Amino acid sequence: MRSHAERQLVVFMIVVSISLTGLTVWAVAEQGRALQARELADLRNTVATAAVQRQAALLANVARALDGAARAWEAGDGDELDAWTAGTADWLLTCSRTGDGPWVVYPLTPLERLPPAPEASADEPPSEGSRDLLTTLRDFQRLATNPDPLTRAGALLAMAACEQQLGHPLAAARIFADAAHLLRSTPRLARFAFRAELSRIESLSAAGDQDRARDALASFANNLRADHPARIGPTEVVRLQSLAATLRIPADDPTTTALAELAARAERRVAMVDATGRLLQAQPTRPGAGEQRVQFVAGQTADNEPVVVAVRPIAADTQLALVFPGTDLLARYWGQDSAAVPWQVALPGSRPAEPVLLELGPEFAGAAVMPTPATAHQLRATTRRNLGIVLGTTAGMAAAWGLVIWMFTRVMARQRELVRLQGRFVADVSHELKTPLALIRLLAETLASRRVRDPERIQAYHETITRESERLSVLLENILDLGRIESGRKQYEFGPCDVAAAARQAWALFEPQLQEEGFDARLEIAPQLPLIRADSQALQQVMVNLLQNAYRYAGDGKFVRLSVAREGFVILITVEDHGIGMTRQQVDRLGESFFRAEDTRVRQTRGVGLGLAIVHHIVTAHRGKVEVHSRPGQGSRFTAWIPFEPPAGGDA
Repeated sequence: MRSHAERQLVVFMIVVSISLTGLTVWAVAEQGRALQARELADLRNTVATAAVQRQAALLANVARALDGAARAWEAGDGDELDAWTAGTADWLLTCSRTGDGPWVVYPLTPLERLPPAPEASADEPPSEGSRDLLTTLRDFQRLATNPDPLTRAGALLAMAACEQQLGHPLAAARIFADAAHLLRSTPRLARFAFRAELSRIESLSAAGDQDRARDALASFANNLRADHPARIGPTEVVRLQSLAATLRIPADDPTTTALAELAARAERRVAMVDATGRLLQAQPTRPGAGEQRVQFVAGQTADNEPVVVAVRPIAADTQLALVFPGTDLLARYWGQDSAAVPWQVALPGSRPAEPVLLELGPEFAGAAVMPTPATAHQLRATTRRNLGIVLGTTAGMAAAWGLVIWMFTRVMARQRELVRLQGRFVADVSHELKTPLALIRLLAETLASRRVRDPERIQAYHETITRESERLSVLLENILDLGRIESGRKQYEFGPCDVAAAARQAWALFEPQLQEEGFDARLEIAPQLPLIRADSQALQQVMVNLLQNAYRYAGDGKFVRLSVAREGFVILITVEDHGIGMTRQQVDRLGESFFRAEDTRVRQTRGVGLGLAIVHHIVTAHRGKVEVHSRPGQGSRFTAWIPFEPPAGGDA
């Protein structure tokens, strides 16, 4: 009675201590989470306010840019829109679309279209009857004074062509220079200056003035670097590089560096144009004519550079789109302009391991706002400081009660487990010993009384007594082996081992019984297995234990297969059955001493739960591992991997 009351008091104290400790820990954890949540909430509110301001600024700037692009489009369609785009200071592409036609990307590249033909003056037409170049040249000289820039530029280009035909390349180069200057000073014709500059340099080269040609190319490349970064494309780069090769400009020349930069710009333009085409093609249905809302779509180039496209209709059948690199937008609107800013902006593919404060929309390429590492560290430090006082008061109690509870629960759990295992072990061993002993005693008494005269029955009785005695010996040896293994006294005798012979010996113990009971029994041993350094008796015991399990739990499948093969420098010992199988939870507990599944079909068979534990210890001692594949009702497959060292001097 006293012992029972003491146990009740101890249980009551444990329950109270667990409750108090759990309540304290819960309160501390909740307070810590609340403090961290409050800090994060304040930071999120700050970020949300900043995001609203930056989004409003972006929308206003994009709207102004689209208004400017729309005015340029209405003033002169593509040429004016091209001039407007090229005049922007930022990396920007403009796209226009009329009806269901294709999207046109601006700025246009210089060689993308031919320059428009000049219109001849009505009062000063060129002489139609002249047949010599000098007369034609004088006609175009008169047109070169026309007030229309396009007419003057066309006349100058024609004059330069005439000079080239007359064999005056230096004069042609001078006129090409005047034409390029005139085209460059006219925004809507500026891109055509590229052709005039190329012709000028080629004329200088044709005249044999290589130094001036190189200087002209260097000046031209520097001017292109100062132009809109998306002005030229791969075609223009190829022409420039071909011209540089003709002029034999060395690789370390600044002109070569400038051309390399232009090539990189051209590659970026191509990537941006390709990404823009995909995004605009996947854009939802076009908005109605009366809708003036800007739509943002975001994506990436093939080089994972973020792209942001802003689309807005400007007429019933016309749409405009502005294309921005996402990194430029983030740098402009979310750049770290102050070291005191407590956040950082990261693109989806490069987010650090910090909590997300705010997900930005497609107008900012889908980036996320996160605390900077310093801010995150400060948040954690603040939380730790706030919790320090509370944790200091509860640490002693929690540690003391926790230690007591842990020790008590460990002791009680161990005692319960030992009692349970002891009871089960006694029952299983009793069952394992009782049945064969009763059978041996019955057959021995029958033989002793000489009531059986048939020699065949007498022989069968002797064989049964021998088999049951061997089974008892195996059981007792397993129990003793496990004791030696768990106490560390088990010694393995490693030496030359013929795994095939060990497999045949293990199979011989089960083959008669398997054939007698109608099993589909298969022994598969790969030819020419090498001798390995192992404990032959231990490996045979592994196979015996696995075969014993396969036989016991074969169920209605009546299939047992023992396979021994080689894979590299590993011997694979596989035992397979088509029996009752196991669940995932049961597979996870295999190898525990005395473990047997809580299954009626398992409990009805003989066994004490030692076989697989011994298998696990033996295979581990041989530096190997055991793999188990099993499904309920579909059988099990056990594979023991036994590695071995390659023989000296080559492969086995």
